[in-house]
Amino acid sequence: MFLAYINVLFAQKIEVFGGACYNIFHDYNKNEGHYMSSYKSEFGYSSGFGIDSITIDKIPFRFTLQLDKYGGKIDVSDGGLGGGYKTVATVDKLIISLGIFPVNLMIFKKIEINIGLIISRLIDETFIGTSSGWMLNQPSWSYNLHDIYDRFSSSTYTGLQGRIACDFKAFKSVWITPQYFYYYGISDEFTKLDTKSKRHYIGIGIKKRIK
Repeated sequence: MFLAYINVLFAQKIEVFGGACYNIFHDYNKNEGHYMSSYKSEFGYSSGFGIDSITIDKIPFRFTLQLDKYGGKIDVSDGGLGGGYKTVATVDKLIISLGIFPVNLMIFKKIEINIGLIISRLIDETFIGTSSGWMLNQPSWSYNLHDIYDRFSSSTYTGLQGRIACDFKAFKSVWITPQYFYYYGISDEFTKLDTKSKRHYIGIGIKKRIK
């Protein structure tokens, strides 16, 4: 059924890329009321491959499959007169992502601009930290996160990504492609927190024409 909607399914170019990423955990609660949050950003890495110029109903798409390792430190607390909680954690994640880019521009036959949707799945995580709190007329409590969570991170993620790259021809039908892309997470990064992720990437790719 899906193939009936594909006019042309042949990649013009394939690319292998890799580089560093800089993750920024954040939220939109703005430390209002008793809520407070602070985050420490960390560097990670990314690698993957892409396929350009797959035409679906006359629209050229770019598709990517990408592996990211990233993390950071979080410190989130909230409460009121009746009680409160505090979560402190250091987290590292490994995710795999499918990128679907319907917006693809070429400037001066050299500079590429791509905008699309990223759908990700958690492969692995490591986390350490504590969850503590208190309630009115009750003793305070504190737990190791491993005692209360089998999985601290969300299992799936969605976000938007923009990419800018410049092609430098190295050999016949082969290009070296320095690139920068920016990821803006829409979904929550953790199961019980409203934390989201923004990530900056800088890397280099090797691209080959196959048509």
